[in-house]
Amino acid sequence: MHPEDDDAGAALALADALARQYLDTLSTRPPARRPPPYAPVPLPEDGLGARDALGALWARHGEGFSGNPGPRYWAFVTGGVTPAALAGDWLTAALDQNVQNFNDGTAVNVELEALDLLRQLFDLPEAFSVSPVSGGTMANFVGLSAAVQRLGRARGVDVSRQGIAALPGLRILSGESHASIGKAAAMAGIGRDQVESLARLPGREAVNPGAVRARLAALGDTPAIVVGNAGTVTTGDFDDLRALGGIAREAGAHFHVDGAFGLFARATPSHRHLTEGIELADTIASDAHKFLNVPQESGFVFSRHPADQAEMFKSVSSYLPGPGAGPAIQHWGPETSRRLRGLAVWATLQAYGRSGYAAIVERCTSLARAMGARVDALPGFRLMAPVRYNVVCFELVGEEGPVSEAEVKCFVDRVSADGRLFLGPSRFLGRPCIRFAILNWRTSEADLDIAVEALAACRPTGAARPAMPAAQAVS
Repeated sequence: MHPEDDDAGAALALADALARQYLDTLSTRPPARRPPPYAPVPLPEDGLGARDALGALWARHGEGFSGNPGPRYWAFVTGGVTPAALAGDWLTAALDQNVQNFNDGTAVNVELEALDLLRQLFDLPEAFSVSPVSGGTMANFVGLSAAVQRLGRARGVDVSRQGIAALPGLRILSGESHASIGKAAAMAGIGRDQVESLARLPGREAVNPGAVRARLAALGDTPAIVVGNAGTVTTGDFDDLRALGGIAREAGAHFHVDGAFGLFARATPSHRHLTEGIELADTIASDAHKFLNVPQESGFVFSRHPADQAEMFKSVSSYLPGPGAGPAIQHWGPETSRRLRGLAVWATLQAYGRSGYAAIVERCTSLARAMGARVDALPGFRLMAPVRYNVVCFELVGEEGPVSEAEVKCFVDRVSADGRLFLGPSRFLGRPCIRFAILNWRTSEADLDIAVEALAACRPTGAARPAMPAAQAVS
């Protein structure tokens, strides 16, 4: 079958029906489920047509799709999708715009408007430019790459032309850095081994500012990037960003903040204080798929150094306009061909506004605090860190104290098999733990009841709760 002989209307109608059917099941569909063994499908000779192809897909996989956008998918720091973002994303696919500055449409303006709406949401200075990327990892990659170019320029080196070898000795300093920092360092040619994990504050994931100052002093004129965390994955902790920003500036280091989900604390008065000093950053990475609750692949990065960023990522060709030819968005990041991601962002910010997103953050953080208290009260469970934001971190305990890593894994597997809740293991204070994050607009008090019932049901009966040694008390 040729596409010109196909019925797009019938296919779109079926897609709409299947999507509605799926969304209607999110409250009861398991948030995660183990996929069946992979088996390839044969390529049809003549094709089924769009509608029948969708029908075949759903018949084969419909029941296997997990409730990832649902209210109890907590193992990873991901949101759901708001109605406005969903509609915007569908429209994005239909429009299929080329998001580059070729004077061929208003798509670039939509993207620029959406990015500036984000800057307004976070109340960041106009000195920051904003660039769209595919997610938090790519946002960190762009931030570190811009840092490399900037640090090289200060030393008479053009890393974009000469390569990272022209800037020897570069170090990345952080406390509890996200895995994407090491991945970004590898992609940028810096190397994972150049990422140094410095001492943290007692009982916390937040880095000790004194350790950062001392390490920078020891490095002398060696180029360095200080990575501050606005929201760590295991406990939801925040670095002292004001202190780190000041220390980095004094030492001539680049200050990058990984604010993948913590940047959204600025949207609400009750948590804005956690991000004090973030305006001192040179670059800030974040991800709209988290608290903004838009579909996957919607990261963004703020930068005070757009010229260095464009020098690193510019597309040089006889048929492309250069970085100075207007807001040439294709020069701001690693991708050239990509979706109009800003449309879903634009739609959801216009739909719910500043107060709507403040309410989402307030609700999710309040639910996390309530869930932390309820977990801590369960026999055989113990909270390991205060719920500062939206992450709950706890451990399983027995009469002898914390249980083994193997027992934690078995418990997590039981919870996953139970099908009511999805959470994940980690390590904190040298011990195995379990952590989860709440940032989905759909999550409610009723989901906490379901989650507590699932946790209690999956814990062996008779689990005791020992007293916590003073040396292990959380701060």
